[in-house]
Amino acid sequence: MRIPWKKEQVAPQAYVAPISYQDRMLEILTQLKIQNEKLNRTIERLKHRGKELFEQCVRAEQEKDTARATIYANEIAQLRKMTRTLLASHMSLDKVVLRLETVKEFGDVMHVLGPATQIIKQVQHEISGIVPEVAHSLRRVDEMLESIIIEAGNVTGGSFYVTVSDSEAQKIIEEASEVAAQRMKGSFPDLPESYRHLETATEKAD
Repeated sequence: MRIPWKKEQVAPQAYVAPISYQDRMLEILTQLKIQNEKLNRTIERLKHRGKELFEQCVRAEQEKDTARATIYANEIAQLRKMTRTLLASHMSLDKVVLRLETVKEFGDVMHVLGPATQIIKQVQHEISGIVPEVAHSLRRVDEMLESIIIEAGNVTGGSFYVTVSDSEAQKIIEEASEVAAQRMKGSFPDLPESYRHLETATEKAD
């Protein structure tokens, strides 16, 4: 018996709407806030550890155990250096978040996102050896921002190049570093007087 031929039924593919500009910006802002909160938690852990080491250093000094006190002092110097870097990075990312929250229209992208990507790149470089998982996540955020910049350039016919000398980005980074240094004085114990030279040596080793 002849079997009648049946046309193969192909299920129609579900329509996938393109991700809107607003949705992408929301995702970027959400990721930046998450990573910045991770930086903040790391800063608090380093501060707590620094206070513990400071007490141990003072105790060793009281016991005239100079060798042990020097070990603690070196650790404190390293922690202070890392904390200052993270504080500056944290404040820089705060500025980026505020900046991106002002971008309401797609046409503003070319004027607003360039310095933001430069700051994220700088922060990513600064923290890669301290909190690599956050640096990795920031690289993904940077890629998302750059894709929006490229798309905006294609739409408007413009071109955009982010350079290391971007004056606005550098100004924000420098201001964040200055504020971080000031905040360190009130939130992180200084090295005992006889070990202050260790912090200077740590900075020169950069």
